[in-house]
Amino acid sequence: MRTAPLLRTFYAALFLTSSFLLAQSSSQSDVYQSQARLKTSTRLVVVDVVATDGKGDPVPNLNADDFTVLENGVPQKISNFSFQHSGQVKPAAMPQLPSNVVTNAPPFESGVLDVILFDSVNGEFSSQAYAKDQLAKFFSTAKLDRPVALFALESRVRMLHDFTTDAAALKTAIEKYRQTVQGGNTESFESRESPFATKGDYHTNERNIETTLNQLNALSKVLGGYPGRKNLIWLSESFPLDLYPDSVIPAGVNISDFRVDSNGRPVRADPDSFSTMVSEGASKNFAALVKKVAESMMKAQVAVYPVDAAGVGKNDHLASQHTANDLAQRTGGRAFHNTNDLAGSMQAGINDGGSYYTLSYYPENKKWDGQFRVIQVKVRNGGVTLRHRLGYYAIDPEKADKEETSRVAEDFSRALMLDSPAITSVRFQAGVMTPSSQTGNKLLVNFAVDPHTLQFQRGADGVQHGDIVCVIWAYGKNREKPVSSPGGSSKADLKPEVFDQMMQRYYPCKQELQLKHGEYTLKLGVLDRNSHLMGTAITSVNVQ
Repeated sequence: MRTAPLLRTFYAALFLTSSFLLAQSSSQSDVYQSQARLKTSTRLVVVDVVATDGKGDPVPNLNADDFTVLENGVPQKISNFSFQHSGQVKPAAMPQLPSNVVTNAPPFESGVLDVILFDSVNGEFSSQAYAKDQLAKFFSTAKLDRPVALFALESRVRMLHDFTTDAAALKTAIEKYRQTVQGGNTESFESRESPFATKGDYHTNERNIETTLNQLNALSKVLGGYPGRKNLIWLSESFPLDLYPDSVIPAGVNISDFRVDSNGRPVRADPDSFSTMVSEGASKNFAALVKKVAESMMKAQVAVYPVDAAGVGKNDHLASQHTANDLAQRTGGRAFHNTNDLAGSMQAGINDGGSYYTLSYYPENKKWDGQFRVIQVKVRNGGVTLRHRLGYYAIDPEKADKEETSRVAEDFSRALMLDSPAITSVRFQAGVMTPSSQTGNKLLVNFAVDPHTLQFQRGADGVQHGDIVCVIWAYGKNREKPVSSPGGSSKADLKPEVFDQMMQRYYPCKQELQLKHGEYTLKLGVLDRNSHLMGTAITSVNVQ
C-alpha cells in the first residue's frame, strides 16, 4: 500500500488538475460526467430486440412482462428493460469550454446511432465505384434525424466523418474519398484458387477476409464507447464464409426452429447444403477470429445491415449472400441484396434499427466453455415479429481479459492515429497549455478523467486501485510520424475517503512534450490499464 504522503500528493494533484479545468467553466454543475457504472467482472448479456407488426412498423407499447428470454432453451431472468427510438436523440448537456480545453464526450444523447461502412477491401472496383455513387445519392436526399458516422474499410478502419446529422457534410466526405485499390479487387490466380471462390466471382482472398474480420472487431471496440444500439450499414460485396462454424445456421431458418441437444448445444432439424459451397477447413481457420468479432459486436450492441454493393449483376453471389444473411441474422440486423437501389436499401436499414427494446440478463449457466449459446426471445402478443441477435460465445471473461492485455498497446497506438475516430469509452477533458516559462518551455496537457468511466480494483482493506496512462501524439504539417510523449502512468491507491472525493471530481494525469515552432494537430489519449478501455480526442496548437 502506498504511504500517506503519496496519497496527499495524489490528492493535491487531483485538486489542482480539477481546479485548473473547473475554473475555466462557469460552475462545477456545468461539467459533463458520464453516467456509466463502475465496471465489474460479472457478465451481463444485452439483447436488442426489434419488434414490428404485420406492416413492418415498430410496435412501441410492449413491456418486460410481454417478453420471455431463453438461452439454449433455459428461461432467463430479465434484469433490465427499456425501449429506445430515434425521437429520443438530443444534444448532450455539454459545458462551455475555453478554446484550450478539449473533451471527447459525445455531443449528443441517443439510444440509436447509425454507422455506414464503405468496403474498399472486398469486391471489384466497379462495384465499389457504383456503391460510392449510390452513397452520395443517399446523402443528397436523406433527412437524418439521428447521428450518422461514415467509415471506410481499408487495411484498417478509416473514419471519413464523425457522427453528425449534417447529410451535406457526409456527402462531401464520400465524394472526396479516394479508395486505395486493393490486391483482392481484381481477378487473379490467387482468387480463382482460393477456397472462398468455389462458386461465383468474389474478387477477394483469405488475406482480405482476415483484414475484414480484424477491422470489424476493431470498429466494434470503438463503437462500444457509445451507449445504446449501433446500426452498422455495411456497403460491401461481402465474401463467402461460414461465420459461425461451431453452430451453422442457414439463412432463412427461423430462430424458433432451433432445439438444444442432450449436451446443451443448439442443433437444427435439417442438414445444411451450405457446407458444399465453402471449404470446411477454410472456415475453421477463422473460427477463433470470428469468435472475437462476435464477442465484440455483442458487447458493443452492434447490429449489422449488409447492403450488397454488387447489386444485380451477371455473377452468382449465393455464398457471399449467405454470409451477409448469416451476419445480419446473428446480430439482429437485416441483409439487402438483389437490388440496384443501394440508396433505398441504406435508408431501409437505418429506418429498421430506429426503434428497439433492450433486454439484459445474467446467464443462469456460469460455465464459460467457449461454446455458442442460442438466445431466443418470445412475445406473448400475437402478430408481432421479433428480430434480435442469435446468441453469443460463452468466452471465459478472465481468458478474454488476458488476450486483450496482449493487444492493448497495439490497439491504443491505432486509436492515436489521425484518421482513427474519437473513442469515448474513457471520457476526459484536457487543458492544453502552450510552451512558456510557466510550463518549462514545454507543451503541457492536464487530463481530467471522468472516474465513472474507469475501473477501480478494490482491495480487501477497502483501498481502491486505479491505473491509467495518458499520452500526447503531435502531428506536424506532413501529418506523418508524430512526436509523442513518454506515456506517463498515473497510479493511485486510494483510501475510501479520498476515493469518494475523487469520484465527485476527476482522476488526474499530466503529460508534457518538447516541440519545435510550428502548427501541430494533437491526438490525446487515455488508457485504463485495469479495464483496457480507452478514450481519445483531437485538437490543434500553434507553438510560437
